[in-house]
Amino acid sequence: MKTDLDAIVVGAGFSGLYMLHRLREQGLTVRVFERGTAVGGTWYWNRYPGLQCDTETISYSFTFDKALYNDWTWSRRFAPREEIQRYAEYVTDRLDLRKDIQFQTAVSFAHFQEESNTWKVGLDDGTVLTSRFFVTASGPLSTANVPTLPGLEGFSGEVYHTATWPHEDIKFSGKKIAVVGTGSSGAQVICNGGIAEKVDRMVVFQRTPQYITPAKQMVLSEDVVRERKENLEALVEEMKNSSFGAPGTSTNRSAFEHTAEQRKEVFEAAWEYGAQAFALATYNDLTSNEEANGFAAQFVRDKISEIVTDQETARKLMPTYLFGTKRPIKADNYYETFNRENVDLVALKEEPIVEVTANGIQTKDGFYELDMIIFATGFDAVTGTLFNMDIRGVGGQTLREKWKNGAEVMAHLGIATEGFPNMFMCQGPQSPSVMANFLFGIELNVGWTARMIGHMVEQGIDRVEATAEAEFKWADMVQKQAEATLLLKTESWWSGANIAEKPRPKYFLTYLDGVKKYREVLEAHEANGFEGFTLGAALESATASA
Repeated sequence: MKTDLDAIVVGAGFSGLYMLHRLREQGLTVRVFERGTAVGGTWYWNRYPGLQCDTETISYSFTFDKALYNDWTWSRRFAPREEIQRYAEYVTDRLDLRKDIQFQTAVSFAHFQEESNTWKVGLDDGTVLTSRFFVTASGPLSTANVPTLPGLEGFSGEVYHTATWPHEDIKFSGKKIAVVGTGSSGAQVICNGGIAEKVDRMVVFQRTPQYITPAKQMVLSEDVVRERKENLEALVEEMKNSSFGAPGTSTNRSAFEHTAEQRKEVFEAAWEYGAQAFALATYNDLTSNEEANGFAAQFVRDKISEIVTDQETARKLMPTYLFGTKRPIKADNYYETFNRENVDLVALKEEPIVEVTANGIQTKDGFYELDMIIFATGFDAVTGTLFNMDIRGVGGQTLREKWKNGAEVMAHLGIATEGFPNMFMCQGPQSPSVMANFLFGIELNVGWTARMIGHMVEQGIDRVEATAEAEFKWADMVQKQAEATLLLKTESWWSGANIAEKPRPKYFLTYLDGVKKYREVLEAHEANGFEGFTLGAALESATASA
């Protein structure tokens, strides 16, 4: 059956851009639909003051094209949001992608057509299109988690969420503001954005204290930039063979190989170096052995006690859960910010919010007069955006039904799920995704998917589907990876714990064995004829099995 397009891609973030590029290179007709007014994905929507990447720019760049890499120059060790947005625009124009992207258009539904092995896709403007392949590149962090607080609708001041920040400048000078949430977004708002220096008062409402280590942001010298560009091939090899997909993020050393004094020296050096060093390059057993984990956790708590002048505030800032079992946060001068006279901390587990009034927040112990509330409460991560679309596979089953509203997510290789033929997820559930350098993960995950699609076109195969056996084995393996760590001992957004109505998943949502092993698995599956997928017009003859 002739379709309007060979492929429809949802989202013009970096995953969508790379998928568009790869499929067009293969001669396919592709259209990307993006609900925003520009490319960039999460970097388009999240534009709050102080936002910067927490992966170093040396590796937060596409590496598949040497000229594309070398003709762009980052200014800082960690790129500010505005610079990443410009980079997305650069990639778009350099690869001439813009002509195949339709902005301000959301995908409302995507329904698989069994009689023709095609997808019928509806847009929010009423347009309905057909395509051979349906690709979601909507990202794991793209649906805001907006809390419901009693009385919020009656608040007379300004209300913002970091994930849907307005394009116009916000005036902070002389205002009394609240920051609700101290995850990565909240930490950056508190200490990176220069807001504390402008406002009359900042009140931080903290649900859970965080382990926050310095980023050590800096301007890049010309020598550093030149050395990177001259050694791109070596950099890519290091990224391919690392756990995180970035240099300096792996170690084979156990915490028990060192004395207490030596461990303190290692932790201190990592603290001063910044980036991912403290979490990933100190010891290899911090997230698998509770005693080793305790060494790192206590070091951070000692730092908090040293840095924060008021010891009651320091106590409230000290996390007690296992280090690294929530997303590690990198931010400069976070704890120092709480030494400012105009910054207050409310520990919500000790002093919960009772209600929001017209002019502030009432807690159990007091009232905080406010002109502005900033919610930094994160996302309905990984599955949220997928569930927001009406995606239906074989027999009209919705993706939400298949995955039991998130309770039983299974996605073979983090790319495809049984019952949804010819549908592919870029950096989907149970891929390395947020547990690795996201851009390098895109090159692996999206590149593999594009090659599978190319194989289908070349061989005249009109239907491909993950097998039930393969997706179960993959999900079970990912869960066992998580069980071998300490991650399941702490509730986090990695498991949907930040969304009250969301069921806890039976299988962990992110592949944890690292970029190197994931790359090797993808290569092996491809070498074995795209193992774990059934290829054929009507699933009559599988060319490979799980």
